[in-house]
Amino acid sequence: MQKFIILLFIGLMVSTAVQAKKQSKGGDPIVVSPESLDRSVMSYVEANVLATMYHELAHALIDGLSLPIFSREEDAADTFVVVITDHFFDAEQAEQLTWASADQYARDAEEAEKKGRELAVWDTHSLDLQRYYNLICLYYGGDVDARDDFADENGLPHDRARTCEEERALADASWGAVLDDIKRTQAGPDWIILDEDVDTLGNSYVLAAQAVIRQEVARLNERFDPEFEIKVVIENCNEENAFYSPGEGKITMCNELSRSYVHD
Repeated sequence: MQKFIILLFIGLMVSTAVQAKKQSKGGDPIVVSPESLDRSVMSYVEANVLATMYHELAHALIDGLSLPIFSREEDAADTFVVVITDHFFDAEQAEQLTWASADQYARDAEEAEKKGRELAVWDTHSLDLQRYYNLICLYYGGDVDARDDFADENGLPHDRARTCEEERALADASWGAVLDDIKRTQAGPDWIILDEDVDTLGNSYVLAAQAVIRQEVARLNERFDPEFEIKVVIENCNEENAFYSPGEGKITMCNELSRSYVHD
């Protein structure tokens, strides 16, 4: 009975998040904009590819800089995504990127509920809906006056909204300081080396996603210089995944994951 009540509650939360996210509209692609592709779909793919890459980049920074983490590293990496998004993009672009990546978490939660998957409460990641609300909260907390409508449209509960400004301030104090410390101050060699596989799995959006990664690597090399080297590899993995390998200093971006972000 208790398990049924928990699942019912989660189902209601999924429904609320999904209903809220559908009120928002996708924007235009920011990094790449192939004329042959649907702009709203490309915008969604682009946002999620960037968010995924930033998440794995956070793991690389934690490893390469030996950063102290006082909670789960996966949560810290999710937080980094919001902070660097606000650093890299203007308000309209940052909102689009945040909405699209949060939307994917809501979709994942909805899909898991439909298929009756057991919640992976043992996993190192927070549950999909927790990641959804954490992302919305942290973004909202960056400017609570200007982003109040965004929080409402995406179903952020008022009880959580009260703490978001404080949560975001803590995120900025930690990850913001890291970004300040690694800013590039002079010309030098690239610290991110790209190794890409041109296989597109027969999907033009995957090819465009590779272009997103390629251009973002160039921007990261231009902006930062943490004085250690990492490799970003784009390849077919036979799974929808992206991951950082500490022993190799390597971020792997799977083409299958990029393809999974293509929604009608």
